[in-house]
Amino acid sequence: MIELRLPGLDRVAARQAISLSLATGKSFRLSGGFGLARQDPAFAACLSDWENALASLSAGSFLADGEDLLFRPGTLRHGTYTLQTGPFSSALELVLLMLPPLTRLDYRTALSVRGVTHSDLSYTTDFVNLTLFDILERMGFYLHLSLRRFGFYGSGGGLIEARAYPGEARGTMPGLVFRDVVMRGARVYIAGLSTDIALMQRGTLSGLCGLPESSIGIVEVLDADGPGNCVQAYAECDGRSMVLQAVSPVYDADGEYIFNEERAEETARSLASLCARLKENGAPPPEAAREILPYSALSGSPLPAGAGETAKLLADAFG
Repeated sequence: MIELRLPGLDRVAARQAISLSLATGKSFRLSGGFGLARQDPAFAACLSDWENALASLSAGSFLADGEDLLFRPGTLRHGTYTLQTGPFSSALELVLLMLPPLTRLDYRTALSVRGVTHSDLSYTTDFVNLTLFDILERMGFYLHLSLRRFGFYGSGGGLIEARAYPGEARGTMPGLVFRDVVMRGARVYIAGLSTDIALMQRGTLSGLCGLPESSIGIVEVLDADGPGNCVQAYAECDGRSMVLQAVSPVYDADGEYIFNEERAEETARSLASLCARLKENGAPPPEAAREILPYSALSGSPLPAGAGETAKLLADAFG
């Protein structure tokens, strides 16, 4: 059993350890993993979803040992699966956990996952499908994600569908720094909340990103479960499309309504900061580089620049 002591342990590091364990068949003990679940209700909700999903597939089991979390992987098989996640979790986090090991199978696997599709715990579906999966395709991993219905945190009645195809890993890392970056526009999504919020966010994005308001669309999502708000910007980087994203928190992990105008403006400002970073440095969002880690470890590709000590430890442990 692999003994993991990860600096800066968080939800993403724990998720990636589970993904790599499923892909390699190596069990692990994660120091402080169960302690993290007790301290962080959002992670606990995700962990509960992962445990239920893997149990339904007979693909792995968890055990708490003091503050540590133990995981023993089972065998994943290709097929078509329908999974359910909770209203205070993230359906996308479950998809991100499952996809790396599924690329090692001989045939395509399809997942339908109900739950929260847009949450500040994770990413938007457009970011994953159009930015992250574009990078992974250049590494030889073929993945697809479709949004069937919006479901926001605290309600969770959304639906996403994902497909994973057998990987053709090339052992290379595509360039992640772009020389020619052009911002094309942005979009504000809002559901069950005042459209005045969307108008404010459009004005903030226009002022901070230098985009004309005519290039910033407002989409009022009518077929959505629960209230929610997210913003996305669209860039062309050396001829490739890139999505930048930010999601507003509307409820906390205890179900308390916390959304207000200040939080909405902070969401718009967060997106504007990502746009400024992209224009100044030609670098994608740091979360995109971080999400490459499991695929780098499985393909023997170099880790992205600035991957950090946690990424190196995981790659060495499961590589």
